[in-house]
Amino acid sequence: MAVTYLGRGRFRVAVSTALLVTCSALILLPGCGGCTSAPDYPPNLTFPTRADRLVLKLPDKPAPATNDPGKREEEIAALDSLGGKTAVVTGLTAEARGVLDTFLKDTFGTPAAPTIAVTSETVTHLKLTNAHLAEGGKLYRRHCLQCHNMAGDGRGTSGATIPFPRDYRQGQFKFVSSGESGKPRRADLVRTIAEGLKATPMPSFGLLQEGERDLLAGYVTYLAIRGQVEFESLRALAAGEPNDPGARLKAVLAEWEKAESAPPTPTEPDDGPVGGPKHQEAVRRGFALFTAKVDNSCVSCHGEFGRKPVLRYDVWGTVAKPADFTQLTLKSGSRPEDVFARVRGGIPAVGMPAHPKYSDREVWDLVRFVRSAPYMAQLPPDVLSAVYPK
Repeated sequence: MAVTYLGRGRFRVAVSTALLVTCSALILLPGCGGCTSAPDYPPNLTFPTRADRLVLKLPDKPAPATNDPGKREEEIAALDSLGGKTAVVTGLTAEARGVLDTFLKDTFGTPAAPTIAVTSETVTHLKLTNAHLAEGGKLYRRHCLQCHNMAGDGRGTSGATIPFPRDYRQGQFKFVSSGESGKPRRADLVRTIAEGLKATPMPSFGLLQEGERDLLAGYVTYLAIRGQVEFESLRALAAGEPNDPGARLKAVLAEWEKAESAPPTPTEPDDGPVGGPKHQEAVRRGFALFTAKVDNSCVSCHGEFGRKPVLRYDVWGTVAKPADFTQLTLKSGSRPEDVFARVRGGIPAVGMPAHPKYSDREVWDLVRFVRSAPYMAQLPPDVLSAVYPK
């Protein structure tokens, strides 16, 4: 097997026919994202200097269409003509860029020797020690690199042919249970790795050991922290503002610590069996909340209960499509606690608002409606006729 480094975190691997057949067989296994072995990073290899556009402001109007795979850079560049704002960072002075690159390397190490070189109890609490990151990095290289790329920018070689893989570098994630911060708990990341994301190219890695999934979650956290410090520093430099990456790192670590210690999801109420009188009343109340003509109502984005969604731009400058609740599959999972977290905390990365003013009971009512919406037999007659008109 011959390995050639192509730059910007990309590798070309030439393999024998026998190895190719073996790897092809492994790809067919559930939870396997590719070959189970990967070349070690060269010890002198550094993370690539970020050169792609920064998304500074999103267009105010809804997106006209969903994204085309393989055209991420073109579609982000087009945001400027649609009322958004992006910044090209290649024009920064060599001195400013050099100072930041030196900080990033000194603080976060290299792909072969990842670290977060600060004195902080948070690093230990979040299991981001050198030992954890070294093992997590090896797993990431085997299972995640081909889509999410070396720096976690979502621009891996496989990512060019599928809907855009997640770019971790703004430190934001969509499906979290920690409230409005956009930062996931460790358990949120572990679950996404274990179960994948329904109806997307993100597969389940359920065949990995529990400890391996935890190490992967830690390494993704590391890439997100590094990426956010870089992103916010570049944004400040592009605007001619002072930049203190050390202070930014401290603030970012505090955000992750806060997410990890966020209150748990409230206990689910007992509404009796699905389809029973008490459950149907909860569904009916949830339907009324869903369709209420108020600010930030559900139906304002999930038109016709998701059959006619309003396309939105997300913080990465790509297009997000609100869920269709008449379908059986929800990308983020359909467990009651999953839906509760989406309603209560929103999905800030895609502009879905949080609903802090709703009581827990009201949120659970919305959960009952959303989870019953795909099943006609679970809907009260008046709700059924509204969701599925003849």
